Amino acid sequence: MAVLTSAALPWLTGPSLISVWQACGLAAMGYRVSYVFPWLDAGSQRRLWGQCRFADFDAQVAWMAREAEALGCPPLPDCRPYRARYVRGLRSIVPLEDVFGAAPQARCLVLSEPEHLCWYPFTRARAGIRAETTVGLCMTNYDHFIRRSGVPMASLLSNLAARLHGRAIRRRMDTALRLSSAMELPGVAFKDARVTGVLPGYAQVPPVTPGTGGVYFLGGFIWEKRLADLVTIAERAGQTIDVHGVGPDEARIRALASERGAPLRFFGPNARFWKEMPRYRVFVNPSRSEVLCTATAEALVSGRHVVLPDCPGNLPFRGYPNTHFYTDMDGAIEALGRALASMPAPADAARCDFDWTLACDRLAGLCRLPPRGPLRHGPAHTAGSPDRPV
Repeated sequence: MAVLTSAALPWLTGPSLISVWQACGLAAMGYRVSYVFPWLDAGSQRRLWGQCRFADFDAQVAWMAREAEALGCPPLPDCRPYRARYVRGLRSIVPLEDVFGAAPQARCLVLSEPEHLCWYPFTRARAGIRAETTVGLCMTNYDHFIRRSGVPMASLLSNLAARLHGRAIRRRMDTALRLSSAMELPGVAFKDARVTGVLPGYAQVPPVTPGTGGVYFLGGFIWEKRLADLVTIAERAGQTIDVHGVGPDEARIRALASERGAPLRFFGPNARFWKEMPRYRVFVNPSRSEVLCTATAEALVSGRHVVLPDCPGNLPFRGYPNTHFYTDMDGAIEALGRALASMPAPADAARCDFDWTLACDRLAGLCRLPPRGPLRHGPAHTAGSPDRPV
């Protein structure tokens, strides 16, 4: 099988982390897997990361193999590139070729953000794809981002994007998966599936003690994620909130916090945040844009309280005892107070539901693959291997 993604490490997005774990996990179960991800030229690397980090694809693969090991993943499988570029105006990596042509012949293709992977205008239709089964995992609410972007005719553009994305998926995916009901596209019959987990380090975080009182936010600094609400919550509650992340709107968010005297402390990005978790009791996430937020799942697996807006993307978290929902700012302040005043319940249910072993097993079943064993260490990674069925 092959796992294709719209983004890859070191860009710390949900698709990059989820896809690398799916590729590594399925390979560790005994399947022959190729991991297909974008290769950016020097100019795109500088626009995305501020520097040219990799001289060639093999250098990126070698770095990713070390990083995957540090993140607790099984070994990286066979890796293959497709040409892409970073477009700052879209805040996205855009394919410069047909990604299905870059993928090997396979029994099953798993696509992270299939609609995004089809942005290349000459992407082949289903009849030309060399796979018995195609499975797409939709995880970005483009409708929300476009409508809140402030661009002219945002509503019209949002509707157009939704129709184009729906058509792209209908033409190429045999099965379209979503992580919550927040994801909807015209004419697409989604199947709800829990095929993601969280990094193993979060399950090893020590439990909250009576003296643990820290509050944090972890995520991308993107204005459409309603980070102005985070400023309001910190200001009105008089509660210091540590903000971990990076993004294009960081200066704007810092300026608003300074202007309103909100007690936010900024710490930058952190790829191994589980090491910082012991000092925190509560995760506050005001975003309404996610289909299912990985950072929220990580907090629950770590046994922390989470304070969340009541919206479709957060419905999957309703069954957990450490969740506190709000509908307005008064409710947010009240929810934060409850979380700070109580000890979290055990995290057993969340740790089971967001376990990567179970997630990879569910994904293999949806791909109609024969059962294999539990996760085990597989062969070392390779780059640029000959084209062959997998």
